[in-house]
Amino acid sequence: MADTTERSITEAGEVHNDGHEPAMGGPSKGGEVAGKQRRWLKPLVLLLVLAALALGATEGVAYLEFAKTHVSTDDAYLTSDVIQISPQVNGTVSSVLVEENQHVRRGQLLATLDDSTYRAAMAQAQANLDAAIAQAKGAGATVAVTSQSSSGQVVQAQGGVVQAEGAIEAARADVARARAAVATAIATASGAQANVSTADAGVKAALASRQRAQAGYQAALAQLETSRAAVGSAQAAVDAAQANYQKAAKDLQRYTMLLAQGAVQEQLVDQARAAADTAKAQLDGAKQQVAQAQAAVAAAQANVDAAKEQVSAANAAVDQAKAQAAAAREQAAAADAGIRQAKAQQAAAEQGVRQAEAKRVQALGQLRQAKTAPAQVAVSRSNQAQANARIEQARAALRSAELQLSYTRIYAPADGRVSNKTVQVGALVQPGTPLMAIVPDERVWVEANFKETQLTHMKPGQSATVTVDAFPGRTFRAHVESLSPATGATFSLLPPENATGNFTKVVQRVPVRILFEPGQRGLSQLRAGMSVTATVETR
Repeated sequence: MADTTERSITEAGEVHNDGHEPAMGGPSKGGEVAGKQRRWLKPLVLLLVLAALALGATEGVAYLEFAKTHVSTDDAYLTSDVIQISPQVNGTVSSVLVEENQHVRRGQLLATLDDSTYRAAMAQAQANLDAAIAQAKGAGATVAVTSQSSSGQVVQAQGGVVQAEGAIEAARADVARARAAVATAIATASGAQANVSTADAGVKAALASRQRAQAGYQAALAQLETSRAAVGSAQAAVDAAQANYQKAAKDLQRYTMLLAQGAVQEQLVDQARAAADTAKAQLDGAKQQVAQAQAAVAAAQANVDAAKEQVSAANAAVDQAKAQAAAAREQAAAADAGIRQAKAQQAAAEQGVRQAEAKRVQALGQLRQAKTAPAQVAVSRSNQAQANARIEQARAALRSAELQLSYTRIYAPADGRVSNKTVQVGALVQPGTPLMAIVPDERVWVEANFKETQLTHMKPGQSATVTVDAFPGRTFRAHVESLSPATGATFSLLPPENATGNFTKVVQRVPVRILFEPGQRGLSQLRAGMSVTATVETR
């Protein structure tokens, strides 16, 4: 370049000399100055060129060394969790206590629903609990009374057996006396005729009692069939509720998987979860109804058994009455015939023995009937158990009502800022209705899409740095938290199809999650969606 400058100056001097008179005595003053400048300019330019080459080589080597151990991408954005706030019960919004972009603390009241209906439901549940407790107390008193009266009946029946056995001994003594007493035989004949009338009346009464016992037995059987039918209906309701719950659970699982793939909104998952919870509650209620129906079957079966025992006792009473009538007629016939006064007396006395033995049989029947008292006590205890179960049911209903009432006050689940607030006072909302969203504090991470060729040495735990476009000059420390199991195109709604047509190979990108190191200044200023540049140290 210096040679070119020198040649241009020489040529210019020649042109000047051609147009004018040549300078006398050699070159001009300007030529001497230019010559001096050329002598020091050439080494300076050379020195600058060498310095530039050295600096470029140094920077190039440093860049190559950096590139060997670092990968970087600007296809990266800040991402954070978004908590959707939705009510768990129906109601009208009575107050909204936060504004858009307002910072809230965990447990801070966000909004309230009109709770008058739920307070009334809780009062009703409390009243039902009080009534159930009162019924249980009454059932307990019935158990005590039944136990005491049953014990008394057993003692009384045992005394009747002892009395009947004593009567047998007395009748046998009468046989001996009858052999010597004709007058006693005549009196016995008169008494026997009276006994015939009494026995006939006893037969009619026993037949009427047996008819009532049989009617009670048929009624108990009908109640047992009704209770069994109720068990079948309740079991059918359980089967239907089970099917509904299984369907709701499968829907929830499917929506959860679709949400993980980004195919549906979280609102649908919340709705599916609410449907599954409702179906589960219906299934539990149906199972409780089955248990109640089965308890009713047990009670009805106990009633059938008791009625059956009453029929048996009535049959025994009929037999006894008929035996007494026959005995009375035999006594009357013996007295009227007057054959062999002594034999008649003896026969009458022996008949008295048979009557006493029949009474013993009757007393034994009464004793057996009295011994059925434990079954009656068991029925009373079953009623008491049902009453206690109704107490627990009422308590569960009260807890449910209290829980429903608590749902009318909506609190912040975490520290963060309110976003996308759509709720207004007076709005009628349902479970799953989006009211607002909360973006948690300092739970922001980087979703960086690295080229697949940059992942050769990348692994979780490696150090990283992040620069945010919104805050130039500021660098945040971070580390690799995880690498996606597939490329971004794999999870897209319309994945690429390369099986047909012309194929152009495109470098795929794999999402990498990078977490910020805690405690850094400025993390609270980061917002989801900001563009960043992420650099990972892969050595």
